[in-house]
Amino acid sequence: MGEAVMADPMRIFAFRRALTIDPYILPVNSATVPVAVQIDQAGIRAAGVTSFKIMNPTNVWVWYRGWNGSASDMPAIKEKGHYLPPGGIDVNTSQIPQWIAAHAQAEPGFPLPSDFTGYRLIMVYGSGL
Repeated sequence: MGEAVMADPMRIFAFRRALTIDPYILPVNSATVPVAVQIDQAGIRAAGVTSFKIMNPTNVWVWYRGWNGSASDMPAIKEKGHYLPPGGIDVNTSQIPQWIAAHAQAEPGFPLPSDFTGYRLIMVYGSGL
């Protein structure tokens, strides 16, 4: 058997939020073109973060995806990004995109509301695994 590969010991700890970076709030709706939220790449890199945690406090399934370029360069979000269930939380390493957007999708037992007022994902940056 081969030798075990060890992860960098500096990265082995639970997720810690970077308190110097405010949370990002991503509006959730089912519009053809979701709302693009700009990410402060320079500030996030300066803080040395490596990960993000995103939470879905809504009662609908939500796709989310980041990209680089301009807001108008938005790629397909629905069925192409990450998929988060109602009440779900993702913790991932980050490529730190310039933009991020979210798109709601109906699923059996989880219909879309007629009014998306207050529907959002909450994303915080930090470090850890």
